Amino acid sequence: MTGFLGGGDALIAYVLRVGEDGMHILRAVHDADAPPGLRVLPAVEVLRQVWVQQYWIDEDGRLRWRGPKSSRDRASRRTTERRNTRKASADGRPDPASARVPWSGMEIVTAHDSEARYSQKVTAAGQRDWIGYRDHQTETCDETGPNVIVQVTTRPAPEQDIDALDRIHQGLSAQGFQPAEHVVDSGYISPDSIHHAAQQWDIPLFGPVRDDPQAGKRPGFAKKDFHIDWQARTLTCPNGVTSPPWKPTLGDGHPRLSVLFPRKACRECADRLKCTGNAEGKGRHVFLMPQPLQEIQTMARADQTTVAWRRRYAIRAGCEATVSETVHAHGLRNCRYRGMARTHVQHVLTAAGTNIIRLNEYLSPGLTPPRSPRPRSRFQTLCRSLPT
Repeated sequence: MTGFLGGGDALIAYVLRVGEDGMHILRAVHDADAPPGLRVLPAVEVLRQVWVQQYWIDEDGRLRWRGPKSSRDRASRRTTERRNTRKASADGRPDPASARVPWSGMEIVTAHDSEARYSQKVTAAGQRDWIGYRDHQTETCDETGPNVIVQVTTRPAPEQDIDALDRIHQGLSAQGFQPAEHVVDSGYISPDSIHHAAQQWDIPLFGPVRDDPQAGKRPGFAKKDFHIDWQARTLTCPNGVTSPPWKPTLGDGHPRLSVLFPRKACRECADRLKCTGNAEGKGRHVFLMPQPLQEIQTMARADQTTVAWRRRYAIRAGCEATVSETVHAHGLRNCRYRGMARTHVQHVLTAAGTNIIRLNEYLSPGLTPPRSPRPRSRFQTLCRSLPT
């Protein structure tokens, strides 16, 4: 018999009844008369962690259900305490306003695989939600031979692509693959990652850096239009107003430079609304990166608007076809194992099988083909024709 449990009070009552059942098991396992071996069983430890993450005891000794996360998971937030709108109680119990489940990187969402995590990703087709892991594939992109996958990295689902880049470069270096240029999509690249890859691994990173989000709202007054004087630590606007020396600050945990123009000068400027974007008369506020990173960002944003850059980036046209092939033809997103280590083995075997198929279909130069070579896909043809 199956049924549907609605939301509201009925759902809360059911969840709390399940919670009491789990608490009864945990109390029995940790009782002084219980066999000590029960407490170290993996299943019991998973149950304990899940109940800690999902429930808490209020000051009256009642079991309470934790609320959902109030904001999205970000690496910079994991080391920062949550804001609490109420004072903490003397006994250290959580305030109901802040008694919420942990970030996705820690929350156990299925008892079948305690390492699997929930994540979501916004794509052109809409929002995609899943529980599991992320697979990062690195393949060759030479014109003279078949594209083969040379490195595979498996990471927890909530970890962003750019956070896995260092492990990818570490793996490539350990395997003896030193790419002349590592071509990546926008999820892996930033001025910080370009600089770090060059300094740490001697790997040139190439891809689209995020455009200035305010450039469209402030025509002619984007960050690139301001002159930076690194010696004097000042910024000069397009109309010739120079800021006071900037002040160091932090942005998402990274060093940044805060530049605030004088309010009086901005109020008297005829282009104030186009520049500051506000009607309160505040001065323009600009954030800069440290000099090496800021120069990388400025140069990359200028280069990626050119036809030459787009033609150069077109070499990556087949990467999405590789993702589609491993997913749809070889079932990459259907985990056969539990745990990240074993799932990584599946990802490696999937890549190896893909390579075997590609090498089997590749014809060495000088050999008579037994059949016509596979034509270039429409997607590859479209990507290569866009820059022209």
